[in-house]
Amino acid sequence: MKYNYPENVTRAVKENGLNKDAVWDCHGQWILKHSACETIAANRGITFDEPLIIESDADKSIAIVMVKGYLGDKFEWTFGEATPKNSKNSYPYAMAEKRAKDRIILKLIGLHGDVYSEDEADVFKDEIAAQEKLDKRVEQERVDTSVYGKVGKKKATEEIKKLTPLFAKFQSDDKKMSDEALKDAKGINEWAKKHNLSIVQEKYYKLFERKKSA
Repeated sequence: MKYNYPENVTRAVKENGLNKDAVWDCHGQWILKHSACETIAANRGITFDEPLIIESDADKSIAIVMVKGYLGDKFEWTFGEATPKNSKNSYPYAMAEKRAKDRIILKLIGLHGDVYSEDEADVFKDEIAAQEKLDKRVEQERVDTSVYGKVGKKKATEEIKKLTPLFAKFQSDDKKMSDEALKDAKGINEWAKKHNLSIVQEKYYKLFERKKSA
């Protein structure tokens, strides 16, 4: 089985008999499932003191607890927080406890900072959503600066196709028809200038302006 995680993450996954799907890449941040954290705690013999309630407001869905955990003679402590600002879970106390315990587990095995538990993933959601919005905007701007601009390929192509039959009329011996065709072609060229469509302007130049200057 091939793992693409950082070396310390790969080692923890293998040593605890976890499936490779226990960890996933969330926009550059490694996330470990809560069940995987529990498996690691059970395998390594990690224990916890009873959580200390720091803040509690059930009506406002706020729960903040402090938890201390042990691995042999090593111990760590941390907070678990669940508020409307960082969690949409309907059980804030359970979420706060899970977050605290998962952090402790990751701290005790030396992975915290490199990996976060899925219960903390809500914390990243706003950041991820903001990044996705930025990525989408950048992609749109990249497309908008293409040869078809914001108008799009379909509309630009339609206007380009109009120029060829207009050029045929422009070459007519009928002066009125020729003048009307040139007027229409110039209108398309002005529209292209307005929308910064050089591909349409180039077609106009090749058909009409080059003939005039020849």
